[in-house]
Amino acid sequence: MPPSTVSEPFSPPLDRLRAGLLHAGRWCAVASLFAAPLNKPATNIAIGLSLLLSLLGTDVRPRWQAAVSQPVVRGALAWWVVLMLSALHAWYLTSQFPSLGTFVWACWYPLLFASLLTTRMWRHRAFIAFCLAVGLVMLVSYGMGAGLIPQRELVASVPAMRNTVFKEYTQQGLSTLIFAAMALAFGMDSPKRSVKATLYALALIAVANVVWMLESRTTYVTLIPLLVFWAWRLLAREQPTWKAFAGTCVLVPAAVAVLVSVPPVRERLLQSVSRETALYLNDHQPTATGIRLELWQHTVPIIESAPVFGHGLDQWEPLYLQTLSPARAGSGFVMGHPHQEMLLILAEQGAAGLLVYLALLGALAFYVLRLEPPERDFYISLLLVYLTAGLANCLWADFTHRHVFMLLLCCIPPAKTRPRALRTHAPG
Repeated sequence: MPPSTVSEPFSPPLDRLRAGLLHAGRWCAVASLFAAPLNKPATNIAIGLSLLLSLLGTDVRPRWQAAVSQPVVRGALAWWVVLMLSALHAWYLTSQFPSLGTFVWACWYPLLFASLLTTRMWRHRAFIAFCLAVGLVMLVSYGMGAGLIPQRELVASVPAMRNTVFKEYTQQGLSTLIFAAMALAFGMDSPKRSVKATLYALALIAVANVVWMLESRTTYVTLIPLLVFWAWRLLAREQPTWKAFAGTCVLVPAAVAVLVSVPPVRERLLQSVSRETALYLNDHQPTATGIRLELWQHTVPIIESAPVFGHGLDQWEPLYLQTLSPARAGSGFVMGHPHQEMLLILAEQGAAGLLVYLALLGALAFYVLRLEPPERDFYISLLLVYLTAGLANCLWADFTHRHVFMLLLCCIPPAKTRPRALRTHAPG
């Protein structure tokens, strides 16, 4: 008699098709991490396909139910509720419902991606896709600096875009810093010396690109808290000690002094700021620093006029334009946001909205601290980048900044949970 064979369970063609669609949806989610630092339309297409394929794939209900239970997903949806209430508040005040851009719907991305990137393998594939994109951009940037690749035509009118590939220098610079932090986090966690050395070298190459090639002031400022954190991590390793603390206190000031002594950093971070401030105060010129000073001083009265609940979603810009004189209204001082994250929230969602936002950020930080390395170290770095860069920019209002941050946040793994203590019951 022929040997008995065990046949696989019968799988209907529709189930196989839906399983294939789910697999394709996961690759689309990975592709969105590749597209985020490169191209806006490609990012939107990848996210749209991810949503469609996730809904058409197998196990829709259990996947989405499991996604909703994740704390990061709930936090993002909680902020979406605040934004929607703020939109209703604006509608009540102005009789016009504000436009809901992608920055509002970005709060749903963690839910979508949690339904697709359900394993560590898929989340790491998304990390790799992001690193490949930034790595290619960094390689082209070095080629531009060496004269091997022609500069963009934009450089003729905007010299600050020198050595930038697809984005402006702050967008590219922050993505490059995030790439460096990811390389350090995974390099520190790797048991292989060759892998560790390679990733550390990539991190140094990325920092060098930021310091010498891009010359973004926001990126320079953001680099400082990253230096503090990574000096501490590399010295402390597993257990904090007084030697690690002392070493960090010595190493960080030395590193910052070296950083500030680099000619591009000294020029952009120290000399140009004082020069731009003087031009703004004396001649009212719309320099980069002067524009921010103008925005901030005009935002304060907007906040004071509605301190508790703000003026509602998407209301800062029209209110700001009303405060400008006719001479300034057609000048370079016209902007779509105040270039400061917390000021924008205070103006539109008020102190109540800011308290919710800070509470959600605090909860996210607490969640990140419970992760295991290397994800813990990377997401601490990502939060430092977001908070520091937001001091002089509105990252949430910028497509690239927002999507890089949110899509990387979508790859956050489940936090470590402590096992519950066993209960003992007395007999009888």
